[in-house]
Amino acid sequence: MEGKLPLVSGGGEIMENTTKFREAIVYIASKCGDDKRFGATKLNKILYYSDFYAYRSLGRSITGAEYQHLSEGPAPRELLDVRADLIGDGSIEIQKRSYFNSVQHRIVAMRDADVGVFHDDELAILDEVIEILWDMNARQVSDMSHNEVGWQVTNEYETIPYRTAWLSTQPLQPLTPEQIEQGKEVAKRNGLT
Repeated sequence: MEGKLPLVSGGGEIMENTTKFREAIVYIASKCGDDKRFGATKLNKILYYSDFYAYRSLGRSITGAEYQHLSEGPAPRELLDVRADLIGDGSIEIQKRSYFNSVQHRIVAMRDADVGVFHDDELAILDEVIEILWDMNARQVSDMSHNEVGWQVTNEYETIPYRTAWLSTQPLQPLTPEQIEQGKEVAKRNGLT
């Protein structure tokens, strides 16, 4: 069944429809086609930061993926299965390229992503994260992800809870009025008020 895999999402429920996750991979690969630093590690971090940023700002992730603690930083637990499906149906291919002293596994989009599966705010988040990470290589994004509280408080292969998106290693600073209003809006949308 196209787009249907028995996967566990970040909330712990079975993610039966992987369409958004699949299309996010194709979308990111397409948008990063000119980024010479884009490979498997950078894809993982773009997905992670997009989902956790969306969780903070929208009250939900974009893809529903469950992220696990790996030595190179957070990565979607479902990625290998979904990536294999995308390769199998011709949506993407993996190109191995020499990149400095290693081999880069570059994900190349072979079709346009179906952006109709996303809300405008989700596409804006994906685009913003891609832009922020654009000039970074795999080592830099991996090192940056090691500063995330969710990665720091979990052990290898453990699930990184979405609620850690609200935590920071930075010294506490008062919230701005805009951040307070944003928090209230997220709480209201999710029936928490």
